Amino acid sequence: MKQRLAPIFAVFTILAMLFLSACGGDTKSSGPVQLTFWYNEGKNEEAAVLKVVNDFNTSHPNIHVKAEYIDFNSEHDKFVTAAAGGSGAPDIIRIQPAWTSELAKKGFLLNLDGKIDGVDDFLPSVMSYGKYNGGLYSLPEVTDFLAMCYNKDLLQKAGIANPPTTFDELRADLKKLTNAQQNKYGFATSGGSWFVLPFIYAYGGDQISNDESKIYINQPASVTGFSSLVDILNKDKTAQPLDLTNGYNNMNTGFKNGDVAIIFQGPWQVTDLLTGPAFQGSNSGNFGVAPIPVASAGDVPRSPIGGQSHAIYAGTAHPAEALEFLNYFDSKDSLAAIAKANGTLPARQSAYTPEVLQNPVVKAFNPLISTGKNVPINPVSPQLNTPLDKDIQNALAGKQDPADALNQVATDWKPLINQ
Repeated sequence: MKQRLAPIFAVFTILAMLFLSACGGDTKSSGPVQLTFWYNEGKNEEAAVLKVVNDFNTSHPNIHVKAEYIDFNSEHDKFVTAAAGGSGAPDIIRIQPAWTSELAKKGFLLNLDGKIDGVDDFLPSVMSYGKYNGGLYSLPEVTDFLAMCYNKDLLQKAGIANPPTTFDELRADLKKLTNAQQNKYGFATSGGSWFVLPFIYAYGGDQISNDESKIYINQPASVTGFSSLVDILNKDKTAQPLDLTNGYNNMNTGFKNGDVAIIFQGPWQVTDLLTGPAFQGSNSGNFGVAPIPVASAGDVPRSPIGGQSHAIYAGTAHPAEALEFLNYFDSKDSLAAIAKANGTLPARQSAYTPEVLQNPVVKAFNPLISTGKNVPINPVSPQLNTPLDKDIQNALAGKQDPADALNQVATDWKPLINQ
């Protein structure tokens, strides 16, 4: 009897195991899929970003996105290290658009072709940054560029009826706005490469060609543009003394306090600038925005156009869920909500709703989008800023001829573009 029952029990045991296995395969016993999202927005912008993340988590119970702040200055290297090591990289990351080609070439980003909702709705200028070898690897969230921000009251008191439109007018106006004995200056700059480029672009200069075959940074037009900034700092002495160790913060602080009349700045910083005493209370109408000046009347204003984009790590264990979050975050409604709250310029054209266009920052910067000029789009672009920042310091401090400084930049770039 026992011998007859043994095969029967064995059959029932196998069937039971198969049944339980089948049930287990359809059940996510560990709960929602967990995704990590690296964002780099500053304190003045992160509340709107975190609201989008929280709204996504609420409306998608099977997915949970953990948002982690990563300092922009260290984000690139941290991601490259994590992705190269195969451990610690986020599922989704907010990146500078110009990083896309480099990261895609290294195989660190997921190809997004055919996976994005309403892909034709994005602004072509920033969408172009997301492509590498014909494929799409990042999706723009916001676009930004530098414009001339000025204190209306200070210009009026100096007898300046309208903001300058050429660099000759700018230099003349800065002299009227400067009283060094009282620590009042017409201009301030960070000294960083992004804030040097408007001067170079205005005179017809550039960095390198998109195909990496030519270097333009030390050509006569670039030298002339860079020299105009060096002269403002060291010949005219109409700019706030430059401290390259803290130039960005000093520039913003001087403008916020009313000690500086004009700076070149982007929409991402304006909500912070408006918290300064120069633009609060009875001074609330003092903030003005105008295009970057041109070299000669009739020229087209030019400013480096950038922004921030989202990309998905190629090694994510959950590509479908990461794509669902990416499409949600970069949707019309999400980008419009962020723009309305932060005064950023959404990369989706449909996100410029009537409500968004009423935001004073968007209203001021949106008409100037056409002044943006794309920086070179190639895998070496992210590596160019470090030698540029380093090699121009002595010239900015008045210790080196601008042409010699840019020749050194070109020398340091050659090994990078010939890799």
